[in-house]
Amino acid sequence: MRLFIAITLPPEVKRQLADYAGAIGERAQRANITRRDNFHLTMAFLGGALTEAEACAALAGISGAPFKLYSDKPGVFRRSGGDIRWLGLKSNVELTSLHEKLHAALAQVGFAAENRPYSPHITLAREVCGLRGDLPPPPRFIVPVLGLTLMDSSRVGGLLTYTPIYEKRF
Repeated sequence: MRLFIAITLPPEVKRQLADYAGAIGERAQRANITRRDNFHLTMAFLGGALTEAEACAALAGISGAPFKLYSDKPGVFRRSGGDIRWLGLKSNVELTSLHEKLHAALAQVGFAAENRPYSPHITLAREVCGLRGDLPPPPRFIVPVLGLTLMDSSRVGGLLTYTPIYEKRF
């Protein structure tokens, strides 16, 4: 299993992101656009480093209260095989605290987190090459954060599919 922990997004936000990602696809020579159902905010990528039971145990011990996230500016990670285009989320005290709590809980079950600053973003497209013209203004939205979700990443019928396994509600 390839596991990750995410903040899930409401359907209306996913629709807005799909429209914006579609604009990237229309203006690119090549782009691998994120499927609407796959939009999320990654909090920790676990890969196969933990079992489902270990990840669930870590999540079960996290406490928190609901809060809100706000969309921010688009950005790009430059890659030789094509860029990754993303939409940032404004960092805030609640998100930073939740990220720290999550990584402390994961460390308790033996997961060593990456040692780099957390950059909250939603991936819109990968392998983007030859982007032409201006993009429309990015969507503006608010995401209610009501908990964290353990997700499995796998191929189903040839499509990358993210399946919720466990949800820790606040």
